[in-house]
Amino acid sequence: MALEKFKAAPLPNPPPQYDQQYIRQLIRVLENYFSQLDSLTPNQANSYRADNFYGGNFSGDEIEANNVTATNVTALAITSTYLNSDTIGVQYADIAALTTETAGIASLTVGDAYGGNFYGDGRYLSTPYNQITSSSDQTATNVATANAVTYDGDEFPNGISINNSSQITFADSGVYNIAYSIQLKNVNNDVETVDIWLRKNGTDLAGSNTRFAIPARKSTGDPSYLVAVTPIMVDLEQVNEYIQIMWRVSNTDVTIEHLPAVTASPGVTPAIPATPSVIVGITFASAQFPPGTRVAPLPVLGFGEIGTITVSTP
Repeated sequence: MALEKFKAAPLPNPPPQYDQQYIRQLIRVLENYFSQLDSLTPNQANSYRADNFYGGNFSGDEIEANNVTATNVTALAITSTYLNSDTIGVQYADIAALTTETAGIASLTVGDAYGGNFYGDGRYLSTPYNQITSSSDQTATNVATANAVTYDGDEFPNGISINNSSQITFADSGVYNIAYSIQLKNVNNDVETVDIWLRKNGTDLAGSNTRFAIPARKSTGDPSYLVAVTPIMVDLEQVNEYIQIMWRVSNTDVTIEHLPAVTASPGVTPAIPATPSVIVGITFASAQFPPGTRVAPLPVLGFGEIGTITVSTP
């Protein structure tokens, strides 16, 4: 067995006659050599061969083993390794499921994964999003009723869908950014107000309302318009919870209005795309609120009779 960075010191040449100083130097060299062998400081070797290994840890980029019982083998890192099993545990992996035939990881499913750096283009990360729209006019029943905004367009469905025309349903729990843009029209001669807020699972979400004031119409046949825009974050603790956008008007002359596309007319107007009555953009912000406390597993060492040790995390 050859050890790197560790060599025996050369022994001094003996004198022709007995010399106490020579003997003292020889003893010091031997003491220093055996002191290094007895040291607990880790050493490096080209190879080791032994009948049994007990305790301790293995670490490195590659570990090869044959006829190994893989019970409680901790996979601290897997690099350049193909997993021929669809699913492995978070911490424990069966050595038999690992092979180096193909570089890279084909499929890996875990409950929780923590790491310093993850590389890649992120195409397989789950970050739900959607943009839902309405191309229809919407009216309020009366001033004493809360009305739910409805939708008929589902442009980028990815974990977020529309149910019952007004319920924005989330397949995954988490914190989401919701930004709505609602085209309001007032045909009354007075300034009118509109309240817009969110409901979560049928219950009004506290502190989510915004009030908008719409100017009086300019003249008969020339209504005033206002775009109500508000970004807001919501916390959805369970899967398949839903959000509704509610609105209430001070006068039913206020409506949610869509505008059709305009055809180009030389000297009059360019071509203008249609104006949806409602646009709601939703993006994923975080998987958990409040953030959980992460505690790294630490070893517990004891000597002699130390009784019972309990390790817990907050």
